[in-house]
Amino acid sequence: MVDKILRVMTANLFNGGAPIGPLAKMLEREHPDVAVFQELAPAQARVIRQQFGYGTLDPRRDSHGMGIAARYPIDVDRFEMTHRDGWKGMLHGADWPQLDRDLEIINVHIRNPLMRPWRETSRTRKGQVDDILEYVAAKRMARVVLGDMNSSPAWRSYRRLAGQLQDAAVAAGTARRTWAPLAKMPRLLRVDHAFVEGVVPVSTHTVRIKGSDHSALLVDLLIE
Repeated sequence: MVDKILRVMTANLFNGGAPIGPLAKMLEREHPDVAVFQELAPAQARVIRQQFGYGTLDPRRDSHGMGIAARYPIDVDRFEMTHRDGWKGMLHGADWPQLDRDLEIINVHIRNPLMRPWRETSRTRKGQVDDILEYVAAKRMARVVLGDMNSSPAWRSYRRLAGQLQDAAVAAGTARRTWAPLAKMPRLLRVDHAFVEGVVPVSTHTVRIKGSDHSALLVDLLIE
């Protein structure tokens, strides 16, 4: 069973705020098989490319930088969404030692609910969740939808996603808070999530990212 465990990670890097040295050490220590990033800046992307041989990174300096990195081949394409596109990657079973079948990874960054004007933000967030749910409903398969969703379990956006997909942290019994207003503060809310279907969440854990207001969320999956 151990050989079939796949580790995926999501990390918001605070638009370059996470220093590259500690980031590199964290990636080496946690050793995710697939990692998705939000608020990815150019210097961070260079460090990530040194550790992962595959994937697509689109670093920017405007908080919209994102990407997917993988240790084995992955087919990456844009995931069209309202306001800000995400990324989707297909892992083919023939290329991955942990997989006997294909697995889709989707990286999303849902708009912050506190952005003004609030009415427009509310419409944008609803549209983004609509985009995700319509896409996954069109074709059921083994997949993971993960990222900074700016939605605690109290928010309607989270509840809608959890109504159609399984929250990996809840299923594994290891849900932890991931965000605070300041990088050095204790984490106050759980807003970074991994929603899954067709796979078994074995465990999850969080890791503080030096310089970021988010902790990384790591998920160990069994692909049956």
